[in-house]
Amino acid sequence: MKDIGVNPSQAVMVGDDINSDVHAAQKCGMRGVLVKTGKFREADLNHPVVKPDAIVDNLAHFVDSVL
Repeated sequence: MKDIGVNPSQAVMVGDDINSDVHAAQKCGMRGVLVKTGKFREADLNHPVVKPDAIVDNLAHFVDSVL
């Protein structure tokens, strides 16, 4: 992000892993969006620590929500 002049608060990580994607992004100052594909498990919705900034069914749903 530094190389392209983007502040972490301006970036979003979209991922299917509640810890490695969403939590890691949030710890870096980014927003973290959980996508319900791949590694996603229903239990992720009630994670005791990590609260995603948004939850989407799939990547297309995320793109549609941005557009």
